Amino acid sequence: MMIIEVRNLKKTYANEFVSTKALDDISFDIREGEFVAIIGSSGCGKSTLMHILGLLDRPTSGTYNLEGKNVFEMSGDELARVRNKKMGFVFQSFNLLPRMSIFDNVKLPLVYGGLSDEREKEMVKTALEGVGLGGKANNFSNQLSGGEQQRAAIARALVNHPAIIFADEPTGNLDSVSGQNVLEILQKLNDEGHTIILVTHEKYTSEMAQRIIQMKDGKIVSDEKVLNRKLAKNGLIK
Repeated sequence: MMIIEVRNLKKTYANEFVSTKALDDISFDIREGEFVAIIGSSGCGKSTLMHILGLLDRPTSGTYNLEGKNVFEMSGDELARVRNKKMGFVFQSFNLLPRMSIFDNVKLPLVYGGLSDEREKEMVKTALEGVGLGGKANNFSNQLSGGEQQRAAIARALVNHPAIIFADEPTGNLDSVSGQNVLEILQKLNDEGHTIILVTHEKYTSEMAQRIIQMKDGKIVSDEKVLNRKLAKNGLIK
């Protein structure tokens, strides 16, 4: 099943002096359960593309079907509901709220879900255990290492069991071992059936995926399967 279908996406940022093409006629599909890396240098358009796929921005023109539905025909409330229920986000900067415990940070996507307290606790506990932070629920972010903070951000992204997880440079602020641990978690989530879309500028990180879409100057210049996929395990890449 195609979970994402985009055709002729264009995004132009304009002011009174100049127009800049961030995306220039982008078209591709992503199957349910794929692990896709979008790679390119800074300014190539990869983060703009991820923000559009994650319903955080709109293109200037083009179409985007998610699970067969045109997202640009959805109301604001529908878009918010889809983002909350079907998508999880992991960013380079973690985006944890410092005055809330890790448990409460991970619980944030569940706040408007109408679930019982017991069900929320169960889902947060499962998400934290899934990233190896079951014993850190009551800690605050400044009591965790960078790698642990990113794992907490992943727990928050997956607490709602989203179909798609977007990871934007998730290892950018981490040492190599912590970064590889994060990639191991993403590969494990993909093995469990989640669609993973990873944005990175690092070739070795992109090779953790099953498929690499390479961008340059707002265009897709290649779209290929990874023939010798690398696997991350216990802080090592094989």
